[in-house]
Amino acid sequence: MQKISLLYKSFTIWILVLLFIITFLVYFFTSPGESHYDYFGRLAQAMSEGKSYLSDNPPWLNELVPIDGKYYVVYPPVPAILMVPFVFISGRSDFQTFFSILLGAINVCLVYIMFSRLKFSKMTTLVVTLFFGFGTNHWYLASVGSAWFIAHIAALTFLLLALIESFGKKRLFLIGVLLGISFWSRTPIIFTVPFFYLYFYKLFWPLEKKKIINFLLFNLGIGLVVFIDGYYNFIRFGDFSPFSPYNLIPNLDQDPVFKDGFMSLAFIPRHLEALFMKLPKLQSESPYLIPSLYATAIWFTSPLLIYIFNFRKHLLYFSSWIGVLGPLAIILLWAGVGYAQFGYRFAQDFMPFLLLLVALGIGKKPSLIAYGLLFLSILVNAWGTIFINLYDIWFMG
Repeated sequence: MQKISLLYKSFTIWILVLLFIITFLVYFFTSPGESHYDYFGRLAQAMSEGKSYLSDNPPWLNELVPIDGKYYVVYPPVPAILMVPFVFISGRSDFQTFFSILLGAINVCLVYIMFSRLKFSKMTTLVVTLFFGFGTNHWYLASVGSAWFIAHIAALTFLLLALIESFGKKRLFLIGVLLGISFWSRTPIIFTVPFFYLYFYKLFWPLEKKKIINFLLFNLGIGLVVFIDGYYNFIRFGDFSPFSPYNLIPNLDQDPVFKDGFMSLAFIPRHLEALFMKLPKLQSESPYLIPSLYATAIWFTSPLLIYIFNFRKHLLYFSSWIGVLGPLAIILLWAGVGYAQFGYRFAQDFMPFLLLLVALGIGKKPSLIAYGLLFLSILVNAWGTIFINLYDIWFMG
């Protein structure tokens, strides 16, 4: 039995190594190169010098907040914090896209580990992992690595780590901290909390001393990072709110997207259109099908997601749907739909829960239909990523 266990671990390690290498190389060679929107690379450089602000304001970085000759990055800082050691080692800050690709390859490995923890079959685990890495717009986002995209990639890293711990040792304080760090990269991630409340309900309910302590430990972990985020905002802008930086972006009132504010019920239709209705442009001459840089319907970019509707009477199934609907309910209220992008990038904020639903829907043995939809998903994302990144073929609309 010990030999079998060692062989199994060795096999898993080699799969992870291959997944990392293949993903990294594919993302790297389909990347357009370093992003001009290198807010986090510059912020990492500033942090390595003990500053929380930039000293210069390049004209193409139009979402910096100027205060007394200092220029503050409005986005949560986790991607920059992660890059600080690389700045120390290399003395350079122009590797934001490279770092995004690196994190993206790690994320694919984390998905494989997550499903291995849940004891899914090897084939289902591999199918869903490949789907995530190459059949969703995680590929496109990681390969571009602009400020908005790397925020998704970094948030996914810590959300996946939180889920891996949830399906492993279940150290609640650690899970809370990891979830909090994910929030400190992408604010909507905090609304995945109901997943954990439901999935861990036996650890939290009925009310008794040990379970109250469990509940407090989990929320203390989240609260610690939320407090740090609030303090980070306060020392810069005098406001604890995670939304406070956005109100200070210069000339934002001139942006037609935000002329009616940041959040409103009136914005829901534009998200539903982007999420379900937007399609590529079909024309009669080469290249015939052109990807949209505004948005593309998620069922078109990732058709394997049809398996999320394969009902399972399972706690993980119901919990995962809550993990999807929590952040989605907030995202639908946001003024912008995420463009410029391939697909609908905000779906990555709840993608791990969609993957769980897909795996539950596929079951122990993937069918020929599942393999076919996986292939189609990969084909569509390869087309979109390569056309946009390498050939600059796209339309806005």
